[in-house]
Amino acid sequence: MIFLDPYNPNIIEARELHVKRLLPIVLDRVSVLPNGDLKNYLSKYKVRNILTDLPDKLVHHHHEWLSTVSGISVIEWQDFLVAKGKQSKSRTTAQKALIKKYVPILGQIQSVFKYTNGFARKSSKYSAYNLAEKLNSNTCVYCNRIYTKTVVNPSKITRPEFDHWFPKGTYPILALSFYNLIPSCHVCNSSVKSTTIMDTKKFLHPYIPEQINLKFSYWIESLNKYSFTIKRPIPSKEHNTVVAFKIEDIYKTHRDEINDLVRLRKLYSIDYLLKLKGLLKSVDSNVSMEELYRLAFGTHYEEKNFSKRPLSKMKRDILEELGMILE
Repeated sequence: MIFLDPYNPNIIEARELHVKRLLPIVLDRVSVLPNGDLKNYLSKYKVRNILTDLPDKLVHHHHEWLSTVSGISVIEWQDFLVAKGKQSKSRTTAQKALIKKYVPILGQIQSVFKYTNGFARKSSKYSAYNLAEKLNSNTCVYCNRIYTKTVVNPSKITRPEFDHWFPKGTYPILALSFYNLIPSCHVCNSSVKSTTIMDTKKFLHPYIPEQINLKFSYWIESLNKYSFTIKRPIPSKEHNTVVAFKIEDIYKTHRDEINDLVRLRKLYSIDYLLKLKGLLKSVDSNVSMEELYRLAFGTHYEEKNFSKRPLSKMKRDILEELGMILE
């Protein structure tokens, strides 16, 4: 997982643009809701907080609106989601009653925090393309395997998918929350994570900085054949996250990268890297260690730059294990 520093000036600027552009749109939608508890709850102050609060505060908003609107509850909501996931003919009488009761309420929430037919549309005044361009995340935050670059000129061509860390089907009020929109690849968003329910006590969140005990490693499978392993404590947030996103399984498809790194280790040495650095400095005196490793190994040296190129975290860890990292 690639961590996104919530206090990075670029992230803060993206968040401020997000709320500046979305807040008036969302408030306009609130204004046309029928008078009642939900409309009263969604004040300008509350909507702003829903859009901008940090991840560990977001679930509070979900519980709060379910506790504020009269006649509904958090427990019934869970029962409704179970009923909603069943085929109509398989539902009990009680479940059918829940569907009838909660579908209109869900529709109201979705009409306000509109993602699929609103924020995700190219034609929206402020859309996922604008957020993606501002965040400028070049690789999937979850797996760091696939480019997720944004191309908006001459038209909106491609962007990363935005995974709802708290699934919008379960937490519809968080569908547009800035820190709940994680730039990711299609594999991690739809094929792997899908609607998996996570919480910040059990899983790593890209916007929550933590001391992470997780490193890529390799082992010799057979002669000149290697495979990946990911070292992490078990049980732990790291382990739960690796399993949830099937990171270890997915990275096995990149085992040829280990072969290349091991071969480079045999061909190169620390002395070679120092000579290469000296050679590059004769051409450009400002050559950095970051540039040296990018040219020699196709990876970034510093963690803050891992998101710029696929497989950077994995390659950096393996190079360190091979003794090819100059401190």
